Amino acid sequence: MATQYEGGFVKEPKPGIHKNITVLDFRNLYPSIIMTHNIDVKTFCKPCAKKYYVPGFKDRWFCASPEGDVPKKLKKILEERWALKRRLKRKFDERLAKREQQLKLAANITYGYFGYPNSPYYNVKVAESISAFGRHYIKHVISDAEKAGIDVLYADTDSVFLKCGIAPAKRLLKKINAELPGSMKLEYRGNYVRGIFVATKKGAGAKKKYALIDSKGNITVRGFETRREDWCRLAKDVQKRILQLILLEKRGEAVAYARRMIGELGKGHARIDDLVLNVQMAKPIDSYKATTPHIAVARKTGAAQGTIVRFVIVKGKGSLSERAEPYPGPKLSDIDFDYYVNKQVMPAALRVLSVFGIDERDLLKA
Repeated sequence: MATQYEGGFVKEPKPGIHKNITVLDFRNLYPSIIMTHNIDVKTFCKPCAKKYYVPGFKDRWFCASPEGDVPKKLKKILEERWALKRRLKRKFDERLAKREQQLKLAANITYGYFGYPNSPYYNVKVAESISAFGRHYIKHVISDAEKAGIDVLYADTDSVFLKCGIAPAKRLLKKINAELPGSMKLEYRGNYVRGIFVATKKGAGAKKKYALIDSKGNITVRGFETRREDWCRLAKDVQKRILQLILLEKRGEAVAYARRMIGELGKGHARIDDLVLNVQMAKPIDSYKATTPHIAVARKTGAAQGTIVRFVIVKGKGSLSERAEPYPGPKLSDIDFDYYVNKQVMPAALRVLSVFGIDERDLLKA
């Protein structure tokens, strides 16, 4: 298991709807840091003439030379990846696109080698140093944006969400890139006409929880239930539609839609296929100590590691795990609709609507 240490910097989002949002992020942040600062176990705190000191640590540095093994490998990986991206821009090729994604993964997991005890590159101080550099650079971007009079709505590890148009964002981008060392580069990712941000509880898992819509109507969603496997299709669809309506500035329609869907579900009006929960068995069944609904179903069906367990929650007495039944099997009349209203669709709707002060009582009004 990887050793724990402080990770990337997160600036909590400003909850609510915001207009004219431009997103900037670092290209390959951690790999770029490793290459730019010659980060390697062999270059860490060795006697040398030129040193790259780690932000926040007076007694930590990396030698500028000789070049470390990991930075050298990363350069080869990223040079090939960037060359492939240039080719793919000219003409798409499925085989090259797959290779480009493989190289992206290979570059990104390199950072984890330093924090993994079984790795030949293991050194928790080195891993900690990389994230310290990351925090330093993202805070530098935030500081420069605020000095330029730009409101920073949210930031997470390698990206910033600015409340401004494209022109001021690109001026900021040019200034920062002129100051960044080595292979580090901040890039323009897009401009969005509106976005909704939801504050997250500390220690509550996923940090990112936002949805954005661009001028063409394309929606980008992060952190909401629309992308999670442990929610039924109906809950995901309801939340996605609410997000669309909110981003189109139709809040009243969004509330009315949520009320209607919850009311219909409470009456048992739904397709059973839309109520199925799909959870993958990430580990062998014997390694699970707690009995969650999908584990209870896996034990009934003998599902193996990697299998997608499909089940529904039915009426009856006992815990949720005791009422989880493999699907197909149960009929619509067997379904515990109170569970799907109160633990699936209602929470999914309120993840978005609570930003506007709407609560459960508002959604249960006739």
